[in-house]
Amino acid sequence: MAVLPAGSGGAPGGAPGVGVLLRRGNLFDHLTIGQNVVLAGRLAGRRSLPTADDLLGLVGLAGRGDAYPGTLSALEGARAGVAVALAGAPEVVLADEPAGELDGLATLELMDLLCAVAARGTAVVVATRDPQIAAAAHRIVRVA
Repeated sequence: MAVLPAGSGGAPGGAPGVGVLLRRGNLFDHLTIGQNVVLAGRLAGRRSLPTADDLLGLVGLAGRGDAYPGTLSALEGARAGVAVALAGAPEVVLADEPAGELDGLATLELMDLLCAVAARGTAVVVATRDPQIAAAAHRIVRVA
């Protein structure tokens, strides 16, 4: 398990919460990426949220809100999953093998994104068996 430190930057405000990022990004295939983000925010009970467009821009998917999950590359799907995880403005994002379906370069790009999320003030906890991913962490906790 890798723990990325929360930064001192502008953290999302509001009640404490947890966002979850899984391998396939927690995306409903019948909804657009933008609709997935909006739904996640509503399910989290957030009244005041960044817009889906803002979150998609933050994760590098500006202008892709009308795309469906099936039309995205594996990395774009992972980025969309990060937007969904952030939609409820959580204090912590739990990521379970988030790069499990990505190649080496895409894995590094996703980890850079998760580090940027942490630097903005959201704690990121990553469960992984991949030493390359764990190397990006501030602290590593090994579970036998």
